[in-house]
Amino acid sequence: MEENQESPDGYLEKLALITDAIETIFPESQSAIIFELEELEYKKIQSNFRKIDSSYERFKIDISGVEIIFILKGSKPPQLEIEEKIIPNKSLWKRFIKSFSSKKSS
Repeated sequence: MEENQESPDGYLEKLALITDAIETIFPESQSAIIFELEELEYKKIQSNFRKIDSSYERFKIDISGVEIIFILKGSKPPQLEIEEKIIPNKSLWKRFIKSFSSKKSS
């Protein structure tokens, strides 16, 4: 993180210390930290970063290769979509999931 970046509440500096510690402990890993915050705290954190649309219920930043994810508490999880490029034969995929779930419940 750049030396001259400062936030009024010191959030960036504290997050940089946390990410530095994680990099020290796990230097060869890809790391992420997730914070689920109440609305007041979420809005306070959000205001420290670029002008992010206030309707967003989650955003992420990267500090020194560690991804930090902020989620508004109570927000619904993002929808995961299966794209045709990833799974060209969706019916085959659905049969696989169905057979796997029926074996698991037996």
